[in-house]
Amino acid sequence: MEKHRMLRSRKVRWGALAILGLVGWPVIGATPIVALDVVPAQEPRIEITIRDFKYVRTKMESIRAGTPMVFVVHNEDAVRHGFISPLFLGRSVEGEGEGIKAFGTGIEGFHLDPGKTLAIRLTPDRQGKITFRCDLHPEVQGELYLLDVPVG
Repeated sequence: MEKHRMLRSRKVRWGALAILGLVGWPVIGATPIVALDVVPAQEPRIEITIRDFKYVRTKMESIRAGTPMVFVVHNEDAVRHGFISPLFLGRSVEGEGEGIKAFGTGIEGFHLDPGKTLAIRLTPDRQGKITFRCDLHPEVQGELYLLDVPVG
């Protein structure tokens, strides 16, 4: 399992360093959700696949605090999973997929059916640790670090 990965932006002097540490343990359970159709290529994004009761990073681009971004979450497991983060609280969040759309403030998270994809659009307002987890399988969790660092 990959604990850390660094990415640097070639286009800007100060890029975003993103390190993704993922931790997941198999557990039992299930319940409902939302999913996605198309994510515009111009939005920086992080793609995460839920597989074997673990969050697995499948794509990551440089993301800066204060910049709109997209989490794209794919559920490859045979059960529903949740995607919940304190990052969503008190912030304007938009989640969409397969004709379903939820947006506004006060959104705590989303549920994702087996085989579905969800796009979550938001603007992180700070650097630091961002945690996320499955509310249906609480031991399935991950974290992401957004840090501004100089790049040469």
